[in-house]
Amino acid sequence: MAPGLGADVKAAWHRRKEKLEHDYAITGWALSVSPEVREDVNARMTGEHRNAIERLVVRLHSVPCPNEDAIGMDEAELLDTFWNEYKQFNQKSGAFGYANRWNSPDVAAGNSHTWHEKYSLPHTKVLGFVACRACSKCLGIGSAERNWGDAKHIKSGKRSHMSAESIEKRTILYGTARVTEARMRQSTLERDDATGPSAMFGDDDMK
Repeated sequence: MAPGLGADVKAAWHRRKEKLEHDYAITGWALSVSPEVREDVNARMTGEHRNAIERLVVRLHSVPCPNEDAIGMDEAELLDTFWNEYKQFNQKSGAFGYANRWNSPDVAAGNSHTWHEKYSLPHTKVLGFVACRACSKCLGIGSAERNWGDAKHIKSGKRSHMSAESIEKRTILYGTARVTEARMRQSTLERDDATGPSAMFGDDDMK
């Protein structure tokens, strides 16, 4: 890295920190089921992170409360219940103490919201409700970069003067088609009878 470039990157991060490191992002990070993220959470979580999580928990349970399990709880009881459930989640105890749940394919794939829907929501009063909402959000700038790449692919040549509304609709269709195609290709490569250098698991692995 060139001299001074590190300081420029750090300064750029601090200018955008508030918009990227918001309450939803912090809560989604804290409730992720990915092993790598869990290690990072346990190493770096601070009181400020916990304050951000509490703000979101209270906000998601604002009147009228959409979480039937939490109806009648005051703010103190709501947060106390959440942190008790979080302790079990983090320590893999209580309702989270079953090894098969942590061996779910959703853990390896990083599908935290799907995992919480199956294993947190039915067994908790507050944490599952919060996790399903916080972990299902598209966070960071990756999706924006991908969408801009799709827009540039469409907005070229004679199509460079299309209206913003037309580009938006075409970009959504193009991006959705690419995601669907990628999922179909991945599914094919993960089959037991898959062959070729890109196959995830095939007959060659059984030798």
